[in-house]
Amino acid sequence: MTKDEFNQWAEKHKLNIKQASKVLGISRSTGFKYANGSRPVSKSVEYGAEAIDLVPKEKSIKLIQKRLA
Repeated sequence: MTKDEFNQWAEKHKLNIKQASKVLGISRSTGFKYANGSRPVSKSVEYGAEAIDLVPKEKSIKLIQKRLA
């Protein structure tokens, strides 16, 4: 996953980088490093994002909301 794909994933789910980081289980600072390209996106984060995209939209929305609570 490239930095652009990471940012597109966050935008697709209407999340800012801080929220995307929380949903994906990474620190805020790591999320910003992924977003600006100063650190490559880890495979585990990439797989987590892909897994969220694989579930039906209604379930992914509930999952995201739960992780942001």
